[in-house]
Amino acid sequence: MNKQSIREIFDNISLSVISFLESHTGISEVEFNSERQGVAEVSLSKWEEENAPYKLPDDYKSFLQISDGLSLSWKIKKNDHIYPLGCMHLNRLRDIKAIKEDDFIFSAVGADYEESALENEKTEEPEEESKRFIAAFDMDCKVKDGKLALIYRNTVDKPQVWFQDLSCCWFFIANTFTDYFRLMIMHLGLPHWQYAFTQVGLDPQTLQWFRFLSPERLEIDLENQEMMAKKHENSKKTTYQSDKIKIESLRKKKRRMKLKDKGTGDNIIEKFSATSSKSAKFARTKVKGGKGKKK
Repeated sequence: MNKQSIREIFDNISLSVISFLESHTGISEVEFNSERQGVAEVSLSKWEEENAPYKLPDDYKSFLQISDGLSLSWKIKKNDHIYPLGCMHLNRLRDIKAIKEDDFIFSAVGADYEESALENEKTEEPEEESKRFIAAFDMDCKVKDGKLALIYRNTVDKPQVWFQDLSCCWFFIANTFTDYFRLMIMHLGLPHWQYAFTQVGLDPQTLQWFRFLSPERLEIDLENQEMMAKKHENSKKTTYQSDKIKIESLRKKKRRMKLKDKGTGDNIIEKFSATSSKSAKFARTKVKGGKGKKK
């Protein structure tokens, strides 16, 4: 497969992003590494053998068979100077390596399933047992200020794409490799674009670049961030209300226990009093009987 054909295929699957970058007045020196030939089926099988039982998703394997990873970078013109800015990068097959973590902390922010707050992915099983159900593989070794990974959670063949920011918390990005690839294209590979899916959000400098290069995508990201913030706030309220209910329940339980203990104490006192009265009556009778005999 020659360079031109790889470029054409990439343009087709990337909505002609290279052509867009090359035609933009503020962008220069668009570099696309088109020398990466696709990997063979035997190489994919070898990767899966070495990382068993985990398997790469079919859409990711199809991409790797077209091109072994991705490297697309571009620079920006500013005040008669040229600075490197955008980078769309995906690891080669040989660099898709397991990420070793002592613990995985996943955020509910942006996730497509219901969670009430940040949760530590531990089961009631021992720690080493719980780790068997979570695995992460590095997708982009050049990502800025974080890690991008295929995350396998209780599955061996249907991973999701997650991003770990500097807080060491993992944030959901996409359900599939194809979805992530489209997001990367729409964000033009701007630095820190993955932070649009975190609780922190985009930094001011990245926001400026988005306003200049992709205002439509920025509008979508800001709407998503607002929705995620509301969801997070609602989850905090739900958690607070749940905790409040639990506390009230515990208080009521303690009050019932105190009343029960009090009732038990009263019964003991009554029983003791009755026994004491009976003993006193018996004692008086005995004393009277003794006096009669003496007479």
